Amino acid sequence: MLNSISYLLWLLILPILGFTAQFPDRGDDPPKKKLIKWAIQKTSTIRIQGSTNINSFGCDIAGYYQRDTIYCSEENGVNKLVTLNGDLKVDIAKFDCHNKMLTGDLRKTLKADEYPKLVIRFISLERTPVIRSNKDFLRGWVEIELAGIHRRFEVCYTFVKTGSSLIQLNGNRNFSFADFKLVPPKKFAGLIKVKDNFNVDFNLLLDPVE
Repeated sequence: MLNSISYLLWLLILPILGFTAQFPDRGDDPPKKKLIKWAIQKTSTIRIQGSTNINSFGCDIAGYYQRDTIYCSEENGVNKLVTLNGDLKVDIAKFDCHNKMLTGDLRKTLKADEYPKLVIRFISLERTPVIRSNKDFLRGWVEIELAGIHRRFEVCYTFVKTGSSLIQLNGNRNFSFADFKLVPPKKFAGLIKVKDNFNVDFNLLLDPVE
């Protein structure tokens, strides 16, 4: 009789144990992602540096007046890929090469009338930046949209915490006009030629957003 009762109790408890096993303890749940937000400040600058067969030149935008935010999705720990979201939408017409002819040539070469925006779209970082008083150097990926062409590139970043709570983010990368199916401008029957390679450097001042 006792064995029969024990057997019946076991049959009742067994389904309960099986049901409980399907729901592990909350301590086994994966860690939640940490979302960091940085608002881009107006004092941010963007510069294109190039050269001709005679000298070098620089075209820059001394201020970024759009209210854009970069989102950093931190996946709990160092040495893990970190997702970035956010765009820099740059008006090509606002680039100033400090030479009227050169400024006009740049806009024409980049097809500013047809594609007025240079877009830098953030994709990822190789790890979470260590933002202290010292500089932190790391790599990341961006998508560049220029003259109707979309290309992905690896970019070198530098993160620095300023004296205030702001963060300085510098990114730069060498490109070629051919990357975007563009032809460098030529002047004076081809005597002055812009070289195919140029550098894009953006220096962003970021304000952490709660």
